[in-house]
Amino acid sequence: MPESEPPAATLPRTHLPVFVEPIPESEPQTPTQQRSDLPVAESVLEVGVGSQIAAPTTTEGPPSRSKVWLASALATALIAVIGLAAWFVLGRGPADPRPKDAIPSAARPASPVASPAATASPCQVHPPSQVVAGTGQPLGPPAGTSGSSDAAGRTVTVGLIGPLTGDRSGLGQQVIQGAQAAIADANTNDIVPGVRFTLDAHDDQGNPSMGGQAASEVSATKAVGIIGPMNSDVAEQVLPLVGDLAVISPGSTAPGMTHGNDAAAPKRPWPGFFRVTTPDQVQGSILAQFVCAGLGISRVATLSETDWYGTTVVSTFAERFVALGGQVTTTLTLPKVTTDYSDAVARIKDSRAQAVVFGGLSPQGKQLRSALTAAGFTGPMVGGDEIFSGPFVEAARDGDVTITPAVSGRLLAGGRPPRLEGATAVQAYDATAALILAIRSAGPDASRAAVRDALQAVSFAGLTGPVSFDTFGDRAVVDATVHTFRGGTWDVSGFVREPSTT
Repeated sequence: MPESEPPAATLPRTHLPVFVEPIPESEPQTPTQQRSDLPVAESVLEVGVGSQIAAPTTTEGPPSRSKVWLASALATALIAVIGLAAWFVLGRGPADPRPKDAIPSAARPASPVASPAATASPCQVHPPSQVVAGTGQPLGPPAGTSGSSDAAGRTVTVGLIGPLTGDRSGLGQQVIQGAQAAIADANTNDIVPGVRFTLDAHDDQGNPSMGGQAASEVSATKAVGIIGPMNSDVAEQVLPLVGDLAVISPGSTAPGMTHGNDAAAPKRPWPGFFRVTTPDQVQGSILAQFVCAGLGISRVATLSETDWYGTTVVSTFAERFVALGGQVTTTLTLPKVTTDYSDAVARIKDSRAQAVVFGGLSPQGKQLRSALTAAGFTGPMVGGDEIFSGPFVEAARDGDVTITPAVSGRLLAGGRPPRLEGATAVQAYDATAALILAIRSAGPDASRAAVRDALQAVSFAGLTGPVSFDTFGDRAVVDATVHTFRGGTWDVSGFVREPSTT
């Protein structure tokens, strides 16, 4: 999710999934090459055009009837040959082998990202990642117990910080929904014998300053951990104020939140911060692989907003896309306040891009998509998880592509608990489940620091897939789902499972 921090360092990916074999794209040909494909027709045409019917040059008398007839027949035959050759070349000859949107080498715009030498098949094939399917598991009773204990015991409070009001309140309500569902399962199944969990939710409105206020409020309660925040810029304000409290986010995706901002020396800045979602640099890399190998597209234009979220998704996409053999035809960066995309769309069309890769929020994505459609751009628009929901869907066109954490696709494929109605809700369920299992491991009377340390060692089969954490607080196994928009909704195009790079 987005924030105002400068782009964080990206992480290298050793391999990414191949969904389908790449579709080869023919190399542009020069006019000379095209002519050589039509040797017979060209020869006939050149002879016909180069020949002339000469007027008589002698001073002899009128030609005989037989000579007139012979000259007329020869002229008629020659005209017929010319017409036949022209018809063959212009109407019935072999089709131009170039794609309709191919750009001749001399006219191709300079790419801001260096592109490797073109090959017959622009996308390199890499070993596929494991494909996942089916659903995970909700919280059940501990092994060897029957669950459903009614014994009265102590109450343990789980804190929550999220955008409960404001522009992102829909996501905040999903976070509450998922957290409440996990707590209900924990209580029903007596996950921690004798303990009843309750939820204490605080509103950050998606605003960093409000997040800081919410953090101070939660710290003053008896909460043993915090679910949230959704936004990385809010999380940065929260973490310095919560002491030893574990913070586990279902939506914060900034790479710097777990690895810092120095690519050469990654360092975990917050030992108590964990997340169950897919980081931005992974989103960009997986999308690049899908666009190149899955869609057979070799030329894209990129447009990002100026915050770290947009620039990270786009820059990691471009890096991976070029490494696979693709070309970035133009790179545009616009502020979030942009309302007129006409100039950007004109530049995109002039670059002859086959697709547009967008890094930014759903409302701005809707405006860009509408402008592209109005201008007659027929290629897909590709974006990070922000365009999966919200206003963008109102303007999305068939063929548009996005990515989400694997939960949404897996649950759509295999059926989801009826109380969980969105990807964020399912992520919040697993975030809450992880915290509850850490409390069970540390003990209900354990300190906040002990619960935080226990969270590092949690491992279970969640609704989003296997949940465990690497040394940076990211998931040890990264799951993601690629979606394609068809018939007014997002269809699942493929599931991805990648091992952590750390």
